[in-house]
Amino acid sequence: MRSVKNCNNQKWAFNFVCRLLFCGFILASLAMLAPRPSFSADLLIESGEYKDKDFVKGVISDYSGMTKGGAIEWLWVDPSVKLAAYKIKIGSFENVSEIKKKSMTEEVRKIFEDTFGEVGSGEKGTLTARCAIYEAERANLNKAWIPFVGLHKAQAGIGVEMEFLNDKGKVVAKFRHSAREGANVEEAAEEVAGDIRKYVEKH
Repeated sequence: MRSVKNCNNQKWAFNFVCRLLFCGFILASLAMLAPRPSFSADLLIESGEYKDKDFVKGVISDYSGMTKGGAIEWLWVDPSVKLAAYKIKIGSFENVSEIKKKSMTEEVRKIFEDTFGEVGSGEKGTLTARCAIYEAERANLNKAWIPFVGLHKAQAGIGVEMEFLNDKGKVVAKFRHSAREGANVEEAAEEVAGDIRKYVEKH
């Protein structure tokens, strides 16, 4: 009798496991067939960053089309434009961050002017860049204790937007990029400007 009961228990357990596997297969199949969201996380306007209530806009009026750009957080470039064929002139430089310090804005502007001063061949002319600091944060050692990211968060940070305009005033490129580096905002600005310069030189 005991062997018969054991056999029945084994059959019941086997059938139960088979049913679970079958149900799991059905649910997985339905999940694959379900319609997926139409947005792409690679688009700025569909990202959590853009939808956040604390998103700060700089000089860019239209963020549509801006995508992740590898070393650059967000960008858009007119497909018909080769940026490396132009000289880059820094035009207006705004500061809409919470740190409204004139000396900081002037120093960051100078960093961008120096960084882009020798960029491009100039064979296609000159593009004028209008820029804005949309975020600035001084180094804060109190953040060093944040698990996993503390040492990064404790550094100074800056976020800058740039729009490149041709001689007709048409926007041909847009950049939104930020970085954290060192003890002061200027060090972070050097990294942001350097990252964008490297992209321009290669494109």
